[in-house]
Amino acid sequence: MKLRVTRHNESVNYYGHGKLLLTGEYFVLDGARALAVPTTLGQHLRVVELSSSEGILYWVALTSKNQVWLNLVFDTEDFTCLNADTPEAHRLTSMLRTARQLNSKFLTTKKNYAVETKLEFPNEWGLGSSSTLLQNIATWAQVDGYQLLQQTIGGSGYDLACATHHSPVLYQLQQGLPETLAIHWKPPFSDQLFFAYLGKKQLSSEGIKYYREKMADKTHAVHELSRLTMEVIKCPSINEFEALINEHENIVGAALRMIKVKDEMFADYWGSVKSLGAWGGDFVMLTNSRSREELNEYLQSKGIAVIFQWDEIVLQ
Repeated sequence: MKLRVTRHNESVNYYGHGKLLLTGEYFVLDGARALAVPTTLGQHLRVVELSSSEGILYWVALTSKNQVWLNLVFDTEDFTCLNADTPEAHRLTSMLRTARQLNSKFLTTKKNYAVETKLEFPNEWGLGSSSTLLQNIATWAQVDGYQLLQQTIGGSGYDLACATHHSPVLYQLQQGLPETLAIHWKPPFSDQLFFAYLGKKQLSSEGIKYYREKMADKTHAVHELSRLTMEVIKCPSINEFEALINEHENIVGAALRMIKVKDEMFADYWGSVKSLGAWGGDFVMLTNSRSREELNEYLQSKGIAVIFQWDEIVLQ
């Protein structure tokens, strides 16, 4: 499935959905079957071909509040950044150069271009600011997003699957190659599922490094988490769902020798709590058998203000 592409007044617009990884975190890198959902919030990328022809690429990145957070200028000959020497400039140079390597015709004319990206969520939320950007660039350059990912920032690629799909996906690496299956999955108890932002941006690269250092033999955990993923999507009741995600938390916590988020932050909470993606920050998923007001009051007492119900953030 391709990203949404629209044309208007000589511009081309690309869009990628954000992501939440519900099961298989970390171990998806080693072949565990994972369940992920695209979010209602994502990132836009708009390309305008300019009339001048010096081989210049102007790049402006906007936050979710329409504030400019990047304003860069590149030479399209080799995508050297002409006005900044920052990690963000280096990352974009790497993505653009690699896209050129994968498609030798990408931006090879001497034309000038203006690119504007626009996030629909705060960068620090961890919903996929990098993955949506990378997939948008891949679609623009007409290259394979997974190849672009592996040759630049790395990762399992489940986030790219979310960027390009409009429903939950089952994702698995088979002999290093991605397999994505779009599924029609909305739990009958989805009105009792909530997502809360903990307020601590977690770098995926650091989480992956920790995972690699801690574990040698991952075979058993990969098998068990794959099993749990399949049981989750067949689960008929909230009680069974809670038991499954509690088991999932126990397996990952024990394997990585990390404290579960429920024990660390929500020991007095009445439902289940599951870490999503890299442990220690970004979003958690909570089950809630009480009112929305009670949940909001409880989370706000812990300084957590960003709370979504299933239908508010999961793209269906």
